[in-house]
Amino acid sequence: MNIPEEFGKYLLLKKLTEDPLGETFRAGKAGKEGIEQVALLRVFNGKGMDGEKLWQKVSNRGAVQLGLRSPTIGSGIDMGKVRSFPYAAYDYISGKSLATLLARSAKLLSPIPTDHALLIAERLSLALAAGYETRIQEERIQHGFVTPHLVMISNEGETRLLGFEMAPGLRSLAAEGWNAPELRPYLAPETFTGVPLAKSDDVWSLGAILFELLTGESLPAAAASDGYPDGYGSLIDNAMLSNDGTPLPPAIVGLLKKSLAPRDQRIPDAVTWHKTLSKLMIDGQFSPTTFNLAFFMHNLFRDEIERENQELQAEKTLDLPKAAAAAAAAPVAARAATDMREATGVREGTLPGARPAAPPPAVSKTPLYAGIAAAVVLVAAGAGWFLFGRSPAAPPPAAETVAAPSTQPAALPAATPSGPTQEEINSQIQQMVAASSQEMEAKIKQQYDERIKQLQQQLQETKKRDEASPVQTAQVPPAARPAAAPPVVPDPEPEPAETRAAAKTPDPAPASASNPSTVVPAVEKAASAPPQAAPATQAAAPPTAAPARPQIQYGDLVTAATASGVTPPKMTSRLDPRYPQQAKRMNKSAQVDIKVLVDERGRVLDAQRSGAQAGFGFDESALEAARRSVFQPASTRDGVRVKMWTTIRISFQPH
Repeated sequence: MNIPEEFGKYLLLKKLTEDPLGETFRAGKAGKEGIEQVALLRVFNGKGMDGEKLWQKVSNRGAVQLGLRSPTIGSGIDMGKVRSFPYAAYDYISGKSLATLLARSAKLLSPIPTDHALLIAERLSLALAAGYETRIQEERIQHGFVTPHLVMISNEGETRLLGFEMAPGLRSLAAEGWNAPELRPYLAPETFTGVPLAKSDDVWSLGAILFELLTGESLPAAAASDGYPDGYGSLIDNAMLSNDGTPLPPAIVGLLKKSLAPRDQRIPDAVTWHKTLSKLMIDGQFSPTTFNLAFFMHNLFRDEIERENQELQAEKTLDLPKAAAAAAAAPVAARAATDMREATGVREGTLPGARPAAPPPAVSKTPLYAGIAAAVVLVAAGAGWFLFGRSPAAPPPAAETVAAPSTQPAALPAATPSGPTQEEINSQIQQMVAASSQEMEAKIKQQYDERIKQLQQQLQETKKRDEASPVQTAQVPPAARPAAAPPVVPDPEPEPAETRAAAKTPDPAPASASNPSTVVPAVEKAASAPPQAAPATQAAAPPTAAPARPQIQYGDLVTAATASGVTPPKMTSRLDPRYPQQAKRMNKSAQVDIKVLVDERGRVLDAQRSGAQAGFGFDESALEAARRSVFQPASTRDGVRVKMWTTIRISFQPH
């Protein structure tokens, strides 16, 4: 991998996106022994943006960034300015911005499901509510500049809102004439008039984002710039859900109309909006889950996610530029204030003069410690983010300005510097092994999901062949059939096939899954009548005259109706289903029937809900538990193991 370029105290590992607000990077915070922390670095250098003016308006908001802590808010590391470029750094989020998600959904013609749209909007409103309930220096924290470009959707289905520290400055620039047409539909019209921020301004943004998530179309920019046209009401009334082409539910229509309204008619604040949407989701029996949203993200960005995992692994053992290693070891006051290397990697169009060349690569003198330190930081950040929605708060930037010990020279000496103890190294190695195990489990799950899709497709093809096979048999000319053997009738009285099936009397030559017994009699009668003037009684008993059918093979898909004497699957163990938090709070109970496809090894290949939807998260939890169940596979009389569908019932009772 190439040596990363420097941006202040960060190393720019990869440019992720570029949008009207500026550029976003995956960056590493350099330390004496390597990359100490991986960050999501937001550089505010959008087209036409005055970076110096923006920094003047937000330079005193560091306490806001470090003080906001919520699973729905990006966890801030620090904020600052390099040359004329303000930036905000957050704990790294493996995922995509909401703007990127909307663009990919439209490009692949894969609409965002209604449940996912409601979940994202609910998480956003919760982030705004959490901010407003937080007091920093006796001030309630509002955003005022919510756009999809400042919303991150993680690969695990979590939603994070960024930009609380920068939003007032961005709003001020917009009021003073900074024009970004792509952002206007998401911002309340008051944003561009210079009036003070009101609590209901974020409600407009929530309504605009929810409208686009549901319909796949953003609000018309011209309408947004004109203020409050009468057309918004009719626009919402005529809107359709993009995922199924049906009209918006009436409750959602009402919520959108009260969001995209004049300020005095709008829902007053994000807290009220969140309560309204939560009640709507419960009453409408919507069941959004982060698990399903994560699955949707993996379907849209599978290749990018796999590539990112590989890049993160490679970056753990990255060699640092010599200048970055020396700067990390030296006091901040000793760094050159005009070091042009700080600006490398940022969009050239915003830099004065020519772009300097990247510094030559240098061999790290502590490769073992650098790799271990980078791995430990990544593991800690990932574990904290997964378990608690955020990683522990990073120390304030001032802590990094402490000078190194007097024995530490400004440049790394040839001798090996003092490093961690043997116990610390062993502990770090154990943490790396644990992180590797988690990554392996994630890859196995991804392969398992892909295999299920393949088997579902094969199942659909098998069903189609089964449905078409009777017609194909009827078209076979009589001459192509083998000579019929003398009929052997086990019962004295010939009975219709339906009566024999009801009495469970086995046929001498049972019909296979591709030739149901209810269809074969007419086919055999039509095929055997011309060459032989057989009596009517013989024609009425076609199974005795049919050619031998292929025997059931190991792994065949069978049903009780098409294969007699098959013992259905029997559950041997099942993980306890997770009781949904929403249902637990409301003291709800339910019974969910799940239809599962069990393969010849007793594994569940597919699971589908059978019967009415229970809601409150019961259905998703039951499906998850069913997929992890283990069965004794179905088998024939001869002990041949086969695939077979069966139904299980999972009960949820509050303790």
